[in-house]
Amino acid sequence: MKENSLLGKFTSSRFAAVCGILGPIIALTAILVAIGVSASWFNWFENALSDLGHPFRLGGSSGTPGVNLAAPIFNGGLIACGLITLPLALRLVLQRDHKSILGSIGGVLLLVSQFFLIGIGVLNEAFGELHFLVSVGFFVTVLLFGLIYGITMILAKETRWFGLTAFILAIAGAAFWVAYFLNLVPFTGVAIPEIVSAAAVIVWVIPLCIRLYLRGD
Repeated sequence: MKENSLLGKFTSSRFAAVCGILGPIIALTAILVAIGVSASWFNWFENALSDLGHPFRLGGSSGTPGVNLAAPIFNGGLIACGLITLPLALRLVLQRDHKSILGSIGGVLLLVSQFFLIGIGVLNEAFGELHFLVSVGFFVTVLLFGLIYGITMILAKETRWFGLTAFILAIAGAAFWVAYFLNLVPFTGVAIPEIVSAAAVIVWVIPLCIRLYLRGD
């Protein structure tokens, strides 16, 4: 692929790296602001993060009727993150940082997860079952991305520690969900498993993007 082509520029190391850093920052900022706006009712131990995105109920689907001012902030942040992160996912799909089919599969999983993330914002909690499906899709694919791409990085000497970190955190994120569904945790809401799953990817992707940016190829 020529670097001066449109796709080449879209997936260049520095552009993809900036997008890979900026996307999660926007999403986390939006979540924190939405929580601040919803401080009167949001509870980490009882709510889901998606409750912040229900436009017509304060407290989620089973909450009280009312205009939720946090909804556009939360939903908009997730949509923006999904869109902005696409160049990084495409770079991985196109094998621009690896030479393996496994790495491309990891890139596809990241790409699909970002479309699911956009879906969470567009098909907010008011859409019921559709929202549930895209939410499950996101957390499954983003954790699988950590597992698969983690293995890819482990196999490459220069990124072995990144890969090991990614793999362990993805396993930990999945284990947290298993513990939740087995009622082994002291809370009923899914906000904590959701943020743990997101953090399990963000904490190694951002440093990896910084490395990619500094490489500058």
